Amino acid sequence: MTKKLYPSIEPNQSFHLPVGDTHEIYVETCGNPAGVPVVFVHGGPGAGCGLDDRCFFDAEKYHIVLFDQRGCNRSKPLGNIEENTTQHLVQDIETIREHLNINQWVVFGGSWGSTLSLVYSQTHRDRVLGLIVRGVFFGTPEENRWLWQEGLSRFNPEAYDRYQSLVPEDQRDHILEVYYQMMIGGDVKQRNLAAAEMMLWEEAGYTMQNYQPTLDLENWHQGVLEAHYCVHNCFIEDRPIAENLAVLQGMPVYIVNGRYDLLCPPIKAYQLHKALPGSRLTVVDRAGHASKEPGMVDALVSATDEMLLKLQLTG
Repeated sequence: MTKKLYPSIEPNQSFHLPVGDTHEIYVETCGNPAGVPVVFVHGGPGAGCGLDDRCFFDAEKYHIVLFDQRGCNRSKPLGNIEENTTQHLVQDIETIREHLNINQWVVFGGSWGSTLSLVYSQTHRDRVLGLIVRGVFFGTPEENRWLWQEGLSRFNPEAYDRYQSLVPEDQRDHILEVYYQMMIGGDVKQRNLAAAEMMLWEEAGYTMQNYQPTLDLENWHQGVLEAHYCVHNCFIEDRPIAENLAVLQGMPVYIVNGRYDLLCPPIKAYQLHKALPGSRLTVVDRAGHASKEPGMVDALVSATDEMLLKLQLTG
């Protein structure tokens, strides 16, 4: 039977947690405080958590922790790129865990959230009970070039024409860098337009469903954060994820990817699976990148349910 999202739930608590000198991150907990702890790591970068992200988990059995990363959604200040790197976010996850007095937890992340989940799990292996990742992205220069320069462009040439039209022809060898400079150095109108056009381009490859993205001129904060991370190759170029996968061996790992995910093609999911004997790989044949497509929901909810059983058997 195809699994669906669990029913909507309200948080048990929500609060802003100061991190560093500048940021306060939004944190909420849901479900059973005595259940298996799980932290939901959202994508983007820059997106934030949605209300239905709570619903991938059985609230009677999981203690669910969600948070908005630095500069995202309900965190403060919105769109701030200062003191905002992958290393800062990894430490923030640890700060949340310590604040909530959680010893170990399951880590669940998709897309950019898979990148951050993998880096966190590699850095704090002893704090991770198990790992569930979707739309696997290693944050490499190759993957960033696929997204923003050439690769995705072959599947959406008409959207790519619009995306590159904001960039002078003599600067189109590094389109994302030009967009980033417009977002951090332009006037308000220019930065909002650049962010909106960049996000519109990415959304063109988001899902196989009937989806018509629209230009959002109020979403500068997400655009600038995503460009900030991708221009800097997710701040992990000196320590690639693929070179440190052995540390994850021995933990339960579930990997889910859409067969037709144009943003995060399944090759990285397959490479992760091959590097981790005993991991479970599910490639959803009729799915793209979006986590809420029916086949993806079925695979992800199945993974969270199976993780509970796996932890009971090994606990």
